[in-house]
Amino acid sequence: FNLPIQVCEHLARDYGGRAADVCALIGDAVATEEGDPRLLAAGYPYLKAEVRYACREHARTVEDIISRRTRLAYLNVKDAQKAIPIVAEIMAEELRWNVEETQKQMVDAAAFLDTFAGPEPAIATTPAASKAV
Repeated sequence: FNLPIQVCEHLARDYGGRAADVCALIGDAVATEEGDPRLLAAGYPYLKAEVRYACREHARTVEDIISRRTRLAYLNVKDAQKAIPIVAEIMAEELRWNVEETQKQMVDAAAFLDTFAGPEPAIATTPAASKAV
């Protein structure tokens, strides 16, 4: 499959003996100098094929994919936001969503990501929490 070592390590760690099943869903795309179209988000080891595989393992929401299946939401909110339409498109194909369901899933996932403070934890703004210790 000619995958980067980080992707191979991720697949082996997270899927074990099922990694080949995920790789079987990759398709014909290949990496180029501009990037790797097989990746869900540049700089992360997550494959678009993992979204297909997760759907076949009963993932039903975009939020599930970006938060629990890949954890991208916890690693980089901005990249997770960029991945939402990609994940939604793949899930729509796999789960036969109509346009309304696909849009709803994207809105719900974006709302979930809006609860994140960004790369730094949110600082409590209540008077008791803001007192110096």
